[in-house]
Amino acid sequence: MIVRTHEDAEKSAIDEEKFISRRYTLRADGMGHSVHETFIKPGCELRMWYRNHRETVLCLEGEGSIEDLTEGGKWELKPGVLYALDKHQQHVLSSAKGMTVLCVFTPALVGPEDHDEQGSYPLYDDDGSILSR
Repeated sequence: MIVRTHEDAEKSAIDEEKFISRRYTLRADGMGHSVHETFIKPGCELRMWYRNHRETVLCLEGEGSIEDLTEGGKWELKPGVLYALDKHQQHVLSSAKGMTVLCVFTPALVGPEDHDEQGSYPLYDDDGSILSR
């Protein structure tokens, strides 16, 4: 059994200009997915495109919006609203006052991933080498 606290996840937090990602589980945990708590900083807009991963996101706190740039549409996010990027959609996530979301990635992230210029994470092998950008 794996048990992690917020303090545990804080030790591996990725603090970027527009968000903070606390990574609760990663590929090394052997679950087939990784779980992250992400805080979107107030007034921020993130343009992303997970070419190598699928992501499911549940809003836990705050409000924001998700805009699908691939298939079209824009939805308001508030606690209890979930969206899933099942077709690697390019999207814009934004929040005026800040928002906390729970994110699940498949395949699982390894840990050092950082968004590239297109808003994507590279795909890492278990040994830390990059398989695909």
